[in-house]
Amino acid sequence: MSNELNQAKHVFSRVAEDLVFMFSEEWDEEDRPATEEAFVLARIRFTGPFNGALSLAAPESLCKQVKENMLGARLEEGIGGKYLHDAFGELLNVTCGHLLTALAGDDPVFNLAPPEIVVLDRTGWEKFKSMPGITALLLEDMPVLLHFEQKG
Repeated sequence: MSNELNQAKHVFSRVAEDLVFMFSEEWDEEDRPATEEAFVLARIRFTGPFNGALSLAAPESLCKQVKENMLGARLEEGIGGKYLHDAFGELLNVTCGHLLTALAGDDPVFNLAPPEIVVLDRTGWEKFKSMPGITALLLEDMPVLLHFEQKG
């Protein structure tokens, strides 16, 4: 695993704990959680001293839990779609900001694009999971995939 991806894993774990009060652990492929629900892929692109993207994918039910923890309240039935994914995108946004600071220091300036959100089916999840440079964690017993891409 690259140093940047390892750093991304540690930063994400810390941000998830501090921001949404959720704890991560190593994901053993043998204990892969089975789920048939939709998955959410959030990607944030950045430019600056180096360019790239940070991506985060998880089951849609995790997005609901992230939003409930972020708001400190249970969501009403029927709340979903774009609004359900906003907190997941914000978790990625905060993670990306902390990661870039960890990698480049406090002085360099990066421009972050708004998070892009895509809903994936099982096939899309498996395709994303098989990409080179993916690290996997469990967040409250739900799978989370991280991908860090750096250019230049």
